[in-house]
Amino acid sequence: MIWLCVACACLALTVIALVIKIAVMKSDIKSIGADFKDKTESDTNTPVTVSGIDRSVKRLAADINVALKKLRKQRLRYERGDAELKNAITGISHDLRTPLTAIEGYLELLEREKKSKTVEKYLGIIKNRTDALKQLSDELFRYSVIVSPDHGGQKERVSVNAVLEESVVGYYAALSQKNIVPKITMPSESVSRTVERAALSRVFSNLIGNAIKYSDGDLCIELNENGTLTFSNAASELTEVQVNKLFDRFYTVENARRSTGLGLSITKVLVEQMKGTISASYADGRLTIKVELPAGDGAESLSALAKA
Repeated sequence: MIWLCVACACLALTVIALVIKIAVMKSDIKSIGADFKDKTESDTNTPVTVSGIDRSVKRLAADINVALKKLRKQRLRYERGDAELKNAITGISHDLRTPLTAIEGYLELLEREKKSKTVEKYLGIIKNRTDALKQLSDELFRYSVIVSPDHGGQKERVSVNAVLEESVVGYYAALSQKNIVPKITMPSESVSRTVERAALSRVFSNLIGNAIKYSDGDLCIELNENGTLTFSNAASELTEVQVNKLFDRFYTVENARRSTGLGLSITKVLVEQMKGTISASYADGRLTIKVELPAGDGAESLSALAKA
């Protein structure tokens, strides 16, 4: 009987010890998880530390530190590459502007001269290609401006309703040419956000311009009280694969020959700088782009796009 009591006592002590060990391991693993999250979100070279003595937990921390070291190297390589690309884009856009201005000047002079129909045809082709190249140069410059951390525009409290209305009116002629009569739904009360007005106007202009490119003849715009906007239109020539790539830098679909592939990339950057989100979906032949603008006033400074 005594031996049974001793065995039970030993078993109880073992169970208690195991429970304590498991609790300590759980605490260490939880601490490692929190530390890992902090290391990945902050710019620091300090390793993940663990106060426990369990070998398995220490091995886990060591493996995580090895992975963190590789991740930091990859992040540094990416940041350097991204910075070099942005600098290259800025340089290219500036280098293109000077010769393009000269070409446009000589084309104007040639248009005043007597020329045959064949020459007029070729000059028209050259002018179209020059205009397309100038558009690309301008978009490259705007893109380099908005992604630069050294530029910031003045934020102010603006009415999203009013900016949206101004953007639609600004595209009246282009919409009329495509026989598009936009259907606009918005609340009677003003939906206000603290943003850079020029950047918000740019977002709406790009989205409306995108709809004009791909629309089969309609455009529905809806603004909700919570700051959510949807731009939808029938777009039978698009596919779900193409829609999933619309925000990719330099991506263009085949029927958008004059597109630079930067318009919606710029839109995405601007919306994210507003601490908002933007997404595109495609169902039943309709393209829908959804923009959500948060109500908080703590958004980061937007780029000085109006200066571009």
